Amino acid sequence: MTSAFGNLVSVQTKRTLREPASVFFMLAFGPLFVTVMGAIFGTDPRPEFHDRSFIQANLVSFSSIVLAITAFVMIPVDLVGQRENGALRRFRATPLKPSTYIAADVTVRFAILTTSLVLMLVIGMVFFDADCQGSIVAVLLALLLGIAAFLAVGYAMAAALPSSGAAQAVGNTLTYPLIMVSGGAVPLDALPDGVRSVAQISPLTQLTEFLQDLWKGGTWADNLVPVAVLGGLLVVATGIGARFFRWE
Repeated sequence: MTSAFGNLVSVQTKRTLREPASVFFMLAFGPLFVTVMGAIFGTDPRPEFHDRSFIQANLVSFSSIVLAITAFVMIPVDLVGQRENGALRRFRATPLKPSTYIAADVTVRFAILTTSLVLMLVIGMVFFDADCQGSIVAVLLALLLGIAAFLAVGYAMAAALPSSGAAQAVGNTLTYPLIMVSGGAVPLDALPDGVRSVAQISPLTQLTEFLQDLWKGGTWADNLVPVAVLGGLLVVATGIGARFFRWE
């Protein structure tokens, strides 16, 4: 079984990296986005960001854009498409359990996303003087929790949605509004009070505020609500994905 899992990870890695959209959005988008934003806004302190640079104020928030696109669009469209074209059906004819296939697929996507977002932070810190005022280890652990939670959402959507057309429609409908109110594209401080209050119900906003607070010096103990929200999302979404996953 260990050998089968390793072989699956190898196959899924090659398959994922052959997909241009997956490579761009899951791997290249985060580092490219921070590079472009850093080149546009520079490293000068800005009063609208409390005398911090644009990158310093928003670097960790960019993670929510990558995770939203991956969870709400990339994973559901890909997995539902595999179900429709019969790719998943071929695995059903093998002794593999669904849990083994999903674990291998999750491992690959988790590794790619982690690589992308860590590289994004490194670029912001090294080339655009973004300074983590808190514990970078705490930030990275929160990022790993966020990646796990939103990957689970993607697999739950893939399990529940009936077609790739539905996956595309639902994913796009969710992605852009949630990104806009999460603080990933527009700083949370720039949102009207009413919008910011409503946005608090979104786990994506909770993740952004969690990362922002840790970046500015907060601790996990100061953020028990977002930790509970993300942990609950991970458990519930994993349960839905496991319950409704199907090969065809």
